[in-house]
Amino acid sequence: MVDSPFQHITEWEDRQIYSPNFKELIGSEYQELPRGRVVYSPLINRMTIYMDSSLFDNAYKAQLKSYFNLVNCKITWKKDSHYKMYSH
Repeated sequence: MVDSPFQHITEWEDRQIYSPNFKELIGSEYQELPRGRVVYSPLINRMTIYMDSSLFDNAYKAQLKSYFNLVNCKITWKKDSHYKMYSH
């Protein structure tokens, strides 16, 4: 499996990847926003996209496919409790 070395908590809290373009997110927790992960399996030539269940609509899926240039890829979409969005 090919995965990113990034961890949501590290990128959000330590590196503050949302700053300076999204100052309105200062003070928010990474678990408060929908998130997910894109993983590639070269053995079966397939992408698996794990994400919060709130993101499972065709418009958002199309945005992800475009952003990651997954035009001609086999994709498995999975809901995963690890990426569940929480509120205070």
